[in-house]
This record gives sequence, C-alpha cells and structure tokens, in this order.
Amino acid sequence: MIISLVGGGGKTTTMFYIGRYFAKRGKKVVITTTTHIVKPDVYTLIDSAKELEKFEFRDEPVVIGKDAGEKLSSFDIIEVQDLNKYADIVLVEADGAKRLPIKIPREGEPVIPENTDVCIVCMGIDAVGKKISEKCFRYERAAEIFGWDEDHILSEEDAARILTDKRAEFKGINNRKTLFIINKADTKEDMRKALETEKYINIFCEKNGFKNFKVSITSYNNNREFCDFEFLT
Repeated sequence: MIISLVGGGGKTTTMFYIGRYFAKRGKKVVITTTTHIVKPDVYTLIDSAKELEKFEFRDEPVVIGKDAGEKLSSFDIIEVQDLNKYADIVLVEADGAKRLPIKIPREGEPVIPENTDVCIVCMGIDAVGKKISEKCFRYERAAEIFGWDEDHILSEEDAARILTDKRAEFKGINNRKTLFIINKADTKEDMRKALETEKYINIFCEKNGFKNFKVSITSYNNNREFCDFEFLT
C-alpha cells in the first residue's frame, strides 16, 4: 500500500506518526519522498531500493532517499512506485510547503506516485484568520484560482475551498480515498475553527460528488493525535 501526503502544515509529523503506529504492529514500513524531507535523526536511513531486498525490518520505519545535506531528496518516481514490492506500507511525502500551514501548488506539484492507494491532504488551522500572503505557500496562485489578493484574510470556508479544489490541494488526487487532516488544533478557538473547516470540507466534497473521504482533527502538542488508521487500510 502506498499513502501519499500533500498540502501544508503537519505532513512530516503525521507521516512519521502513522509510520511508527504500523511498524509497532508488525508491518514493514518505508518512508520516502518525491520532493524533499528533513533527514530524521532516530531512524535507519538507506539510500538504495536494492538494500530493501534483504533488509530486516523491525518495529520502526525505515527511511529511504538520496542524501542532500540536511535533507533527503527523491529517487526517480518509478523507483518510488516500486517500493511497495518490499514493504507493507510506503508513506510518501509528495509535496513541500516551506513549513507554511496551507498551500496552493504550482504546475508540476504535487508529485503523487501513480499507484498511490490513499492520499492525505494536510493543513494547519493556524492559517485561518491570517493574511493569505503570510500563511499560504504559493499564495500568488490564489488570485488566478479564487480571485483573492495578497491581503485576503483566510476564513474556514476559504481553507476548505483550498483543500478540496482540484486546482489547489486536491490537485492530482483523482478521486483516490482521501483523508483530510487539520493539524494544530491546540486551543478551544483552534478546535472551533477546525470543526467549521470540517463542515465546509463536507459541503464541498458532497457538492463535487466525492464520497470516499474522512476528516481528522489533530493536536500533537495536546496529544489529540491522528487516529483513523482503520480508514487508511
């Protein structure tokens, strides 16, 4: 199974959290990227898919990618698509957002492997209530898609539009099973915003005839962690 993560805030944290969960339960888990990811300190790193042929998986994920200094960069997309030959679950960070909580991708983004089974679309709720130019990666694309200028204040409805629009964070999903994750719901006000955003996600998905999705609201700071593992499998 290949699970690809796209969008903004919280992708890497969520990816490793999911990876640890399945590895602890005896699954062979590989974590990789089709763009770049920060090089982790605590996991086994390998730089060749061939190493996986004889790799002895234990109760933690193995991370694979090309050494690029502080980060790991991607193998050729064909190699990434073949990683599920060696593992039960392959988690792919398929997008980058420069640590900003929400994103509108440009041409060529995200880079989702064709044989992806499940997509996870992430955002940080701290984007809501702020100027799009402050919290959205590639915010300049919003003018063309939504008619918003750089001073536009993002509402919960706006965030949901970005997450569900095929020109924005839903780009390339192609009706795959999808989990929307709203991260950083750390306070009561954050939770209110997240629930309002979830309401609009449901409205827009229903309007577009998309049914194979769920929404999860997380706060890793307050131990409200991702828990929809059954949906992923």
